[in-house]
Amino acid sequence: MALAGFAAGQYITAGQACYVGSDGLLYLANASSPTTATTVGIAIDTGHPGTLIRVNVDAIYNNYSGLVPGAKQYLSIATSGQLVAYSGWLDEFSTRADSAYLQFVGRAISSSGVAVELSPPVYVQYPLS
Repeated sequence: MALAGFAAGQYITAGQACYVGSDGLLYLANASSPTTATTVGIAIDTGHPGTLIRVNVDAIYNNYSGLVPGAKQYLSIATSGQLVAYSGWLDEFSTRADSAYLQFVGRAISSSGVAVELSPPVYVQYPLS
């Protein structure tokens, strides 16, 4: 299991996707900008600002529920730190944004587990007619 540790820059709950800010602190990731979409992993710990949070950067995280095995998980546009299936990301994109970042975080391997497999975020812009 690949882990990293960061000081939290805000309240973070275990299971939330995170990014590292320019100040070196850990924050909740979201798909609205290139900085906040660049996910470093899934928080293993829950903590307040200033506390050490361990982050799963390349292994299986097993504390979710209701996942569809095999479904790719992406960073939510609407809810910071949350993962959504591709269909959920498309729904958020069509109702909340004219551009966003598609950040693949991992693949569901069971109804409760995600294999974290990070990749760079991809900019997506709604086509203009």
